Order: sequence, then structure tokens, then C-alpha cells
Amino acid sequence: MKQNLNTMETKSQEVAKIIQSQLFGLSKVKVWSWGAHAWTVIKNGLSFKVQGFKFCGNISIVLTPFDTYQIQFIKAKKVIEEYHDVYFDEMVDIIDNYVEYTGDNYKNDVANAVYTF
Repeated sequence: MKQNLNTMETKSQEVAKIIQSQLFGLSKVKVWSWGAHAWTVIKNGLSFKVQGFKFCGNISIVLTPFDTYQIQFIKAKKVIEEYHDVYFDEMVDIIDNYVEYTGDNYKNDVANAVYTF
């Protein structure tokens, strides 16, 4: 049983590395604009925290048996939004639209935002 558990952990670590590399490969600038941090390996996936313009909380990305992803937006340990059957090349846009991008006025919205530190 112990060997099986180690195999599952190794697989989850590999999946997490792949997801992270796919996100950065699609758009490093967008990923960093979310304030992505606290990257954590989860079963068959990756979890991380974001501090975006529109959403602050956790994001969970899990590889499904169909070679697609399930993305969850989590706030206060509650799933707020969930996407199923997401292909790797759709991940960044889905996350960016939920976390950061406000539409045609995005540049203006960011320029006029008030940030407190």
C-alpha cells in the first residue's frame, strides 16, 4: 500500500508541474497579473492563491480522466465557480476572465484602481 501511495504522490507532482508549465507557457504575464502564489500539489492537480483585480481566493485545477481539466474558484473554503471539460489552451483565458480582466475598459479600470497595502 505504501508504494501505491508514493506512486500517487509522484503522479500528482508530475501533473502539478505540467499544469504550472502550461499556465506559464500560455502567458506568464497574465499568470503574474493574478498575483499567483502559494503553489500547492493536490491530488491529480495544482492549487494556488490569487489576488486579482476581480477575484481574490484559491484556484484548484485538476486533471480529469478525459484529459481535460476541472477548474474551481474557491473563497473561504467554498467553491464559488466551477468549469468542467477545460482544455489546456483554454485555462489561462478562463482564469483571467474570472480573476483579472474586466473587458474593453480594463486598462482604464486598472489605471483608476485604488490599492491598499
